[in-house]
Amino acid sequence: MKRAFLFVLAAVAILALLSLLPLPFERQTHITNTVTLRAPPQVVYDFATTPANWPKWHPASLAVQGATDHPLKLGEKVAEEFRLAGRHGILHWTVVDARPPYTWRIEGEVNRRPAGEVRYTLTPDGTGTRFERDFVYRTPNLLFLILDPIFIGPRVRAESKQGARQLEQIFATLAPAIPAAASMPVAASGVPAQ
Repeated sequence: MKRAFLFVLAAVAILALLSLLPLPFERQTHITNTVTLRAPPQVVYDFATTPANWPKWHPASLAVQGATDHPLKLGEKVAEEFRLAGRHGILHWTVVDARPPYTWRIEGEVNRRPAGEVRYTLTPDGTGTRFERDFVYRTPNLLFLILDPIFIGPRVRAESKQGARQLEQIFATLAPAIPAAASMPVAASGVPAQ
């Protein structure tokens, strides 16, 4: 009986250790939220890419450090304290693509390991802007792979959706003070001139 118990205990310990090892393949989860905001693309871009604003609209963002007072440009870095799906930590973001006012992408690391990316795509839409946020996170190990569809993914989706709604509310409140997109010069291509 004691031998059987030790065997089961050893098997459980081995499975627990294996579940924490990195996966031999890469798996990513995409969470995309889209809202239409009552402001021109440049105004939305400047607000969304300024790290000091992140805690104002995204529930996972607790605080930011570094270059936080302006829209981040290509190569700039910032650290963000987060609580996402119950997990607390520090993400170190680097801007890897910045084409104002239409696209912006950052890649993040936690403990010097790739953790995910955030991509913003902005499109003029009538007198406002269609804002799409795509959050991509990586699955680091088997335990995460098992827990993601049950616990982690649904919470991340809910928090991302809440962030999109809060961003929409901010721009709805600011709308009267923001110049209309219709007053922006439009190039021959139909895209507002930069």
